[in-house]
Amino acid sequence: MIAANYNQTLDSYRKSDAIFIVCQNNRKKTVEIAAANEEARKISGYSNEELVGKPISCILPERISNLIDEFIEYDDNNDLLAVLSKVSEFAIRTKYGKDLEIKLRIIPGEAIDNNPWFHLVLIDKEKLNQDTAFRSILQENFKGHEVINERTGLPDRNSLIKDIELITYYVSDKDITASFAVLDINFYDGLQAEYGKDICDQLHKHIGHICKLKLRPEDTIGSLSDRTIGIIMVNAKQEAARMVLNRLRWAIIITPLQLKNEELSVQVNVNFTQIDGKISPSELLEKCEDYNLAKRVEVSNSVNLVITHERRETDRRNNHENVGKNSRRKDRRKS
Repeated sequence: MIAANYNQTLDSYRKSDAIFIVCQNNRKKTVEIAAANEEARKISGYSNEELVGKPISCILPERISNLIDEFIEYDDNNDLLAVLSKVSEFAIRTKYGKDLEIKLRIIPGEAIDNNPWFHLVLIDKEKLNQDTAFRSILQENFKGHEVINERTGLPDRNSLIKDIELITYYVSDKDITASFAVLDINFYDGLQAEYGKDICDQLHKHIGHICKLKLRPEDTIGSLSDRTIGIIMVNAKQEAARMVLNRLRWAIIITPLQLKNEELSVQVNVNFTQIDGKISPSELLEKCEDYNLAKRVEVSNSVNLVITHERRETDRRNNHENVGKNSRRKDRRKS
């Protein structure tokens, strides 16, 4: 991994995740912090300059640092992942000397020059409890109005529209992020002609099940039409959503529907956008579905970002012009 990719890698995680990217340098026999996102800096109390290039021991209690020093082998036998996986109660030591108990998930990155890289995903237990409470409220609100499509076992179109309205409110007023995606089953009409409506309903249900397995419990999956599934991803910015949806797309490809005499493999087009509250839920849904219709014949098995409104460039231009006008006014007043 190169430095230019750090920010993109950090952006691929959800907003609530605190991430440290570390390198185990086998030649130097060190483990150093290469990058940290805003949430990680907030939890640890350190600035970016105080973290990057420093040994991982600067954010660890002495007992965990000693375990790393004692047991890590700078080869393929006992790396950082193996050592930290054995730590039963993980914690970080903040800048202010407080040991903060943290839930740890360690993800191996791409090895560069025989040096392993790792992503340390940290979740403050107190914050985790708060997030869990919020997710429970959100799920209860969703389920309170959901009507299940009997053929697919998923919330129906009207239910999903109400869910989009609710999450748009939270995005606008509660400072959370969310993204919305539409999965379109490739060549659906041909599949229906060959296999019939019942098999296609089974296929729709099958894809919905894969989505439930691969996405988080607070994410919402619903049936928009016979051939399309809608997904709301909570705490997912644009780049995080893209990576999650790309993994989901491949999971669908490699997990065929088991029929009586064969396996039915399918592909999907995935079209998504970040929910920013700047357009209505009905417009958001309409634009994602219109994009599907426009691209259905041109592409298959793809993940596409949908631009839902074109105001940003205009707003920037207007702001620039207004700043220029205001500056000129101020200059005239000074003279």
